[in-house]
Amino acid sequence: MAELQYSQTDGTTAPEVLLEDVFAAFRRGNLRYTVRLTPEAIVYVVLGSQQERTLALADVLGCHTSVSLRRKPTQGNQSAFLCIYSYPLKRKLLSGSVRSRVSTSFRVDRFDNYEQNCELAEKWRIAVRCLLAGQTLTAETDITPSLLPVRPALLVLLNPYGGQGKARQYFDDQVMPMMAEADVSISVVTTEYSGHAFDVVQSTDLSAWGGIVVVSGDGVLYEVVNGLMSRPDWEQAIKIPLGILPAGSGNGLCYSINYALGEPFEEDRMVHSTFVLLKATMKGHTRPLDLMSVDTASERRYAFLSFQWGFSADVDIESERYRYLGGSRFLFGSLHNLMKLRLYRGKLSFLPVKDVDALKQARQVLSQNKLEVKPRSMSHSSSAVAINGGRDDARIRTRSASALNGFHCMDNERLETPSQESTSLDAKLMSFSTENGVHLSTSEEGHVNGNVNTVYETTKLTADGVVGNMNSENGHYKNGDSDFIGAAVSTNQNNSKSSQPCPASGHRPHHVYGPPSPLLPPLDQPVPADWVTIETDFVTMIIQSISHISEGYFSSPCSSFDDGVLFLSFLKSGVSRRQMLKFMGKMAEGTQVFDFGSDGGYVCCKAFRVEPVTPPGLMTLDGEKIEYGPVQGQVHHGVINLIMPND
Repeated sequence: MAELQYSQTDGTTAPEVLLEDVFAAFRRGNLRYTVRLTPEAIVYVVLGSQQERTLALADVLGCHTSVSLRRKPTQGNQSAFLCIYSYPLKRKLLSGSVRSRVSTSFRVDRFDNYEQNCELAEKWRIAVRCLLAGQTLTAETDITPSLLPVRPALLVLLNPYGGQGKARQYFDDQVMPMMAEADVSISVVTTEYSGHAFDVVQSTDLSAWGGIVVVSGDGVLYEVVNGLMSRPDWEQAIKIPLGILPAGSGNGLCYSINYALGEPFEEDRMVHSTFVLLKATMKGHTRPLDLMSVDTASERRYAFLSFQWGFSADVDIESERYRYLGGSRFLFGSLHNLMKLRLYRGKLSFLPVKDVDALKQARQVLSQNKLEVKPRSMSHSSSAVAINGGRDDARIRTRSASALNGFHCMDNERLETPSQESTSLDAKLMSFSTENGVHLSTSEEGHVNGNVNTVYETTKLTADGVVGNMNSENGHYKNGDSDFIGAAVSTNQNNSKSSQPCPASGHRPHHVYGPPSPLLPPLDQPVPADWVTIETDFVTMIIQSISHISEGYFSSPCSSFDDGVLFLSFLKSGVSRRQMLKFMGKMAEGTQVFDFGSDGGYVCCKAFRVEPVTPPGLMTLDGEKIEYGPVQGQVHHGVINLIMPND
């Protein structure tokens, strides 16, 4: 990471200094630094030395202030403290880079008066928070609490059964500490049955939150999207920003986000996915995400990831028996289905995008990716190959490290509207407000070095969107003067703690709203003449809108989030098991699209129809089983607001 230089001997203009003070080291009060804040970084240098150290704000997640860790201010100790949490890039020994958590603390002791030191520390905190939120400050700006950005408030839907069943552990150990550092207010809903997330977003007033974050796999976000599209106010509801953190088996959307930003995903995926999400949340950044409407004989559904039929759908559903293996379940499922390679007779029709050579564009994308190998900070994005009107994906080769330690979380049964008040200087510093889903325990021990005791609430939302408190002794919810049994929340359970895994989204009949689909004829009518129709025996078929359908399955190199098109991959009969094995091995790098030959294809389309002839089998939408039979769909450009950096 290049350090900012303040000498102008090289002819360049030095960055504007917004704030400059002399602070002491946290543990060594006799070691003093000159600390400067610029629009891009916090730079500090030991007094009497020329060696500068830099914390790029692109890597900073939060800034907090506090009193002394173990004692109240005394006559001999009137210091306050300024703590900065960053995740800078560090090169690995052999190749690649990692994001490692760094907690930098300064002792603010310019004055002999504790209150004045607190005011100075608070001034720095406000300035850093404003810059992290994307606000513009100058040296002439009067830095006051009125400048503080509104604290982001998120509704978190946590599926404790996702993937290998470790979502709660990941959330408590990794996500919560980072959200505390970023000073984000959250309300947590733990899903308890299939379709719970659907019920929550369909019936709850969401105006109190600035976004919904799913801690699970793609299936729970699929529930959320369909729940929002089932509301009478769907046009407004679907505008709420949506985010996802990887706690499932597939994690296709999370993988696609990290791929687009250059964030590695193989290790510490939760940490750097959380980093990316929080950096976007603090700035209020979103990116449009295409929505796919899909009609079966009896209902309409919406998807953001993919439609699958054949081999890939069989693997997705039949590998549920290996869920305890996490993402490896798809490898075992693939090998199992490869041994009994099936054919699926049917008719595929699609509306092609004219003058688009998907294979040529795929070569351009993969060639550009090979050139972009140098790690970069998130503040420096680069343009990639233009695909269907533009692609703006920065490649940043990074990996996050350990999260904040010392958090102790416990469940409460109370939900209130998230507070937007700014953080105070004493015990509430570096915490969540007691009026939102999370608050700091009222211990005399303050926070300096990153150890905070935090308590967050787990929210109970009924199927009617009513907030209630649960009496753990009798399993009843209490709301006002009326009692109602927990079964009112879910007719499939009698207890709030289900012992069975809750797979994301079963069949839930509902009234669906949404945009019109002018490209789709009625399902019982022929497709228009400008569509292409292929009738044959298929091995597999994937229609997707983003690059990855799951971890390690780079099935569509050309796909972007808001290109307004779908990419269709299919293999026909004639493919041998050996060819399929080779094909699967290349999916991690995306080069499998060049091996279709006459036995398959990779094309760009706007709409599709699939009419199976074979006996009832499996079809999936975003990894969830749907009604088998004739199905058709089309893409709707940029309907979803995805929480993701866009600078």
